[in-house]
Amino acid sequence: MPSTLSCYYLDEPLAEEEFAFAERTLIGPWARFRTRAAGLVQKRVPAVLPLPDESGRYQHTREQRAARMRANLRHAGIREDRGRQVVWVMPHDSEWDAIFQYAIREETGFGPWVAQRWYDEGGVLVRRELRLVDTQMLLSRL
Repeated sequence: MPSTLSCYYLDEPLAEEEFAFAERTLIGPWARFRTRAAGLVQKRVPAVLPLPDESGRYQHTREQRAARMRANLRHAGIREDRGRQVVWVMPHDSEWDAIFQYAIREETGFGPWVAQRWYDEGGVLVRRELRLVDTQMLLSRL
């Protein structure tokens, strides 16, 4: 039975064109990735993030921060997606992106499809055209 594919975001949902691209790539018989989903729904993850100390450092490791961020994901409804791969919209901050990808994998058991629109060009983050990366496929080949 086809279900809805969850698309989680932290700071900015997919724009209309980006959403249409994600649907074409993930939904339907001609999709690049076979999700067997009937639709795509965006879900906002609460952006309640810990603050760094006065020197700009965090007291906890990335893994410890990821464990805390799992509560944010649960609040957004990720428990309904256990055992299923989901979409993660990469936020502007690449460190938080990595932390949430790890937390998503811990919650669902799968690396997410990452909707990437931020690219590092010579140390500067630049917004470009959306691409989808299957991190579960990448992880399975390690």
